[in-house]
Amino acid sequence: MNILFLCHRIPYPPDKGEKIRAYHMLRHLAARHTVHLAAFVDDPADLAHAETLKRLAGGECLFVPLKKPAALARMALAFAADRPLTTSYFASPRLDRWIGEVLERRAIDRVVLFSSAMAPFLLKRRDVEPWRVILDMVDVDSDKWGQYASAAAWPKSWVYAREARTLFALERQAAGSFAATLLVSPYEMRTFAALAPETRTRLVSVANGIDLERYRPDEAFADPFAPDDTPLVMVGTMDYRPNVDGAIWFAEEVLPLVRERLANARFYVVGAKPAAALMLPRDGVVVTGRVDDVRPYVAHAAAVVAPLKLARGVQNKVLEGLAMRKPVVATGPASRGLELAPGFDCWVEDEPERFADAVIAAATGPDRDRIAESGRRRVERDYDWTANLQALDRLLDAEPRHDARTVTTNWRERPALGAE
Repeated sequence: MNILFLCHRIPYPPDKGEKIRAYHMLRHLAARHTVHLAAFVDDPADLAHAETLKRLAGGECLFVPLKKPAALARMALAFAADRPLTTSYFASPRLDRWIGEVLERRAIDRVVLFSSAMAPFLLKRRDVEPWRVILDMVDVDSDKWGQYASAAAWPKSWVYAREARTLFALERQAAGSFAATLLVSPYEMRTFAALAPETRTRLVSVANGIDLERYRPDEAFADPFAPDDTPLVMVGTMDYRPNVDGAIWFAEEVLPLVRERLANARFYVVGAKPAAALMLPRDGVVVTGRVDDVRPYVAHAAAVVAPLKLARGVQNKVLEGLAMRKPVVATGPASRGLELAPGFDCWVEDEPERFADAVIAAATGPDRDRIAESGRRRVERDYDWTANLQALDRLLDAEPRHDARTVTTNWRERPALGAE
C-alpha cells in the first residue's frame, strides 16, 4: 500500500515515550508498505536524522520546524475561538498543502495519524474518505488535562479544564469519524469508551513494546554509581510535568523514610531537561541531566522507581526496568496501563510509607530476584513490538467500511466532558 503517516513529533531518535511508539509504528509499516511521512520538529538537532527517516519510510517526506512565536500566536487565536490549544499549536498551512499535493501525486490507500493533534488535518479534508483513516490517539489526552485541572489552583484550573473540554470534543469527533482509533492499553480504551460510548466499536487497544535485545539483563555496563551507594533510579524526560511532580514527591515524601532504614540509599533522577524545581538541593538526590545511555543506570540500580502521581498511557520507564530484570516499584497510575500483577511482576504502592517499604523490599529484600525475573518474563510475553503491531496490520488489511456512520459532534462546539 501507499500509506500517508502524519506525526506530531519527528519519530527519531526514539528516545522518549511518544517518539518510541511512533518510530516502531513507522518501522513496522515501512517493512510492508511505502510510507509518505510528515512530522513536526521541535528540536532542530533532530533534523540531522531526516535522511535516516527518508530511507526508512521509502516515500515522500516533509519535516516542518515548529516555530514557537508563531505557535503561540495560533494558540492565542484558538483560545479566543474556544478551540483546543494543543491542536492549534500544530496547525500548519504548509503541511495542509503538502497533504493535498501527495494525495494528487500518489494513490494513497490509507492514512495513519499519530496523536489527536494531527486529527484536524484529516477531519477538514473532503478528498480523503474517513474510512481510509486510522488514528493512534495513544492515550486520552483530554483526561490528563482534566486531572491537571483538579490539582491546580485558579486560574490554571480554569485553563486546564477548558483544554480538557475542547480537546475531548475533538477526540470524540475523530474517534467517531475515522475507521479506527488506537489506544495504548485496555485501561485507556475503557476510559475513552466510558466518555464516548458511541465510538466503542471503533476503538482498538494496541500495546507498546520494548526492544528486548537492547534492554537485555545480561549485557555488561560500567557502573556509574559510587561503590557504597544503594542507587534508586528514575528515568525519563525531566521537564515533563508528571515526571517532575513524581520525582519531587519521591525525593521529599518517600526517600527520607527509606534513608531512615537504608542510610546509603540515593535517588538518581536520570534524564534530559531537568526542571528548575528538581535542581534544588535535597539530601540523597542526584540529578544527572541528559546522559548518553540510560541503560547503565538501570542495569546497576538496586531498584527502579516510577513514582508518578498522574500518568496516562504506558510508562516506558517501567517497561525498561522490567526488561532489564530489575525490581520495579511504581504507583498505581504509572503501572495500570501495563496490566501487571503487583507482588509478582513488580511492587505497586501509592502512599509514602508503603512506597518506602516497597522500595526497601525491592532493593534489599529476599523476593527481589524472583519478582524481577517475573517482570522480565512478562515483557517477553506481552510487549513484543512485532506481535502487538499485528493489530494495525489487520486494520489496514480489513475490508473498508464505506457505509460506516460518522458521528456528527462538531469539535468546534462545546459539549461537556463526558456528555453522551
